[in-house]
This record gives sequence, C-alpha cells and structure tokens, in this order.
Amino acid sequence: MPRFNERLLDKLDAAADRTGVPAMVTRAPRRHSVRWLPIAALLFSISGMVLGSARTDLPMAGYTLVMIGVGLSVILPMIGPIKAWGAPDKVDEFDRALRSRAFLVTFASISVAAVIGMWLILGVSLIDAWPREILIGQISALSLFLITLYSAMPTLYASWAVRAIDDED
Repeated sequence: MPRFNERLLDKLDAAADRTGVPAMVTRAPRRHSVRWLPIAALLFSISGMVLGSARTDLPMAGYTLVMIGVGLSVILPMIGPIKAWGAPDKVDEFDRALRSRAFLVTFASISVAAVIGMWLILGVSLIDAWPREILIGQISALSLFLITLYSAMPTLYASWAVRAIDDED
C-alpha cells in the first residue's frame, strides 16, 4: 500500500509541475512600476461612490463600479514595486524607506477619505432622507473604497516616486 501512495503522490507532483506554478513560486518575483492601473482602480471606485450618492435609484451600479476598483486594486501589491513585508527578496534601506513613505501617504489618505466620506454620507442622507437600505449600501461602498485606497495607494506612490526601469530581458 505505501508504494501505491508514493506512486500516486509522484504522479500528482508531476501533474502540478506541468502547470508551471511550482516554477513560478521558486523564482524571485519581478517587481514592476505600475503607474496607471492604480489610477484606474481609484477612478472606478470614486466614480462608483459618486454615482451611488448622486443616483439613489441606481445603487447597484455604483456598488459595481466600486467592486471593479477593489478587484483591480487587490492585485497591485503582488505586481507593484513595493516588496512584501515577509518577502524572501533582499530588502535594502531604499526599499524600507520607500515602503514607509508609501504607507504613510496611504494611511493619511485613508484617514482623510474616511472622515470626509462619513460626514458626506451623513449630510447627504439627512438632506435627501435616504432609506435605510441606501444608507447601508453607501456605508459598505465607503468601506470598500477604503480597501481600494489601502491596496492601490502604496503602489501608486511608489510607482510615481521612483523612475521607471526598463527591462533588459
């Protein structure tokens, strides 16, 4: 019986090797300067927030735009120029300083956006007498917008703070 398990596991390993995923995991990730994708993610999210606030008869259209922005922004930390906190890559002083500045700008923008967003939602909901469902939808869209900011802003800051390096490959 142990031989059967060994053969089965060997065949499963060979099948996994054919996909190419184990080879991608073993090599070092290539960091790219991603300049326009974070801007697109933020524009989708901002337009979704504005559409959801301005047109309460179309709440799902605004929410969909915010979700598109979130979907674009969650891939940015994987492909952006900032190295991950626990990455096996060598992190030098420049990388540490860039990451610190990028997250400082990110947390400041999240704080400002959260305070302004909460007060705007409160004010507009009082003026327009929003029903409870619209108010809950706008608050959840604001939380997703803040997630978009957290994912997109460090990459955006780091991509524009450093000069783009052309690939020599």
